[in-house]
Amino acid sequence: MISTTVEEPLHVFDLPQIYQKPSGTDLIKALALLALQPRAFGTSAEAVKGPAVHPAGLTRYLTQIISSPLSWLETEELREAVWDAAGARLSERSGRAAMPAMSRIFNIPTSSGEDYTLTLHEPSLTADNLGMKTWVSSYLLSRRLHELLESPPELVPVGSTDRSTTSSRNKPVRALELGSGTGLVGLSFAALKGRGATVHLTDLPEIVPNLAHNTALNVELLNKTGATVTTGVLDWSETPTPPPAAEERFDVILAADPLYSPNHPKWLVDTIAPWLSKGLNARVVAEMPLRDAYLPQVHEFRQRMTDLGLAVVEEGEETGYDDWESADGNALAVKCWWSIWGWSEKV
Repeated sequence: MISTTVEEPLHVFDLPQIYQKPSGTDLIKALALLALQPRAFGTSAEAVKGPAVHPAGLTRYLTQIISSPLSWLETEELREAVWDAAGARLSERSGRAAMPAMSRIFNIPTSSGEDYTLTLHEPSLTADNLGMKTWVSSYLLSRRLHELLESPPELVPVGSTDRSTTSSRNKPVRALELGSGTGLVGLSFAALKGRGATVHLTDLPEIVPNLAHNTALNVELLNKTGATVTTGVLDWSETPTPPPAAEERFDVILAADPLYSPNHPKWLVDTIAPWLSKGLNARVVAEMPLRDAYLPQVHEFRQRMTDLGLAVVEEGEETGYDDWESADGNALAVKCWWSIWGWSEKV
């Protein structure tokens, strides 16, 4: 029986050895013990801890399994399962960027004190699909949404100056998420608002299939809360033609970690401009990391939003920990800026 304690970590010699021709079940159980998870998102630097495993000889053990024909196992499916598990364990030990596809659980606070649980699939990370990873600013914003949108400060009180807003007060809020990625923020908003909102999650063509998959993964929660969620492609670099009609615009636009190219501040604001409702209660809710390399883009975003006629209603900074690690294995703190924007005057 394989066992491990803090005092006596699991050693490679405690595992089923290939020369002994162990059963497929024993191999899969042993490989499950070796599974590593990325760091948990959060506001502390605590890592997710699994069984203590002595690293000596572990890479060789895994490569032996991968290179073995496993000819004593009865079915090809069982052999494939063992090879896949061994390959996954090897990938996990090559850093966060090399980890295989995974499903992750996120708990979303609500104003009632109950947590909603979202399950998100993240494909293996490559340089051309960074949008399929959940980033810490999305995590932080998803956990802040129930506070931010309960009763945001109003630039102009709802009243006689804006009859259209008053007459539409009972209609569901139309919300649009830009650069949804895995969908954490948009799905959180949808679950929190329930029947009070319709939410459209958008991203580039190569990201939308996984976004739609994550929406389907959470259908039970969305049905429970009465949420309406759709997904679709929206490329910020393309100007909508013809411009959206008034009834096609959105009351709330969400964006998390949207700036990672010099072009993005302009593209993002140019996308917000036609799609944001002109009502005085319209809001843009954004959160982005204050990484040194992208501070010029953050400043440009703020200036372009102001030039568009939007003003900050509320803002703040917070620090979270992404699931990356520094070279010494410690969690990396990420300072993020969140902001809520509204029209500075009736437009």
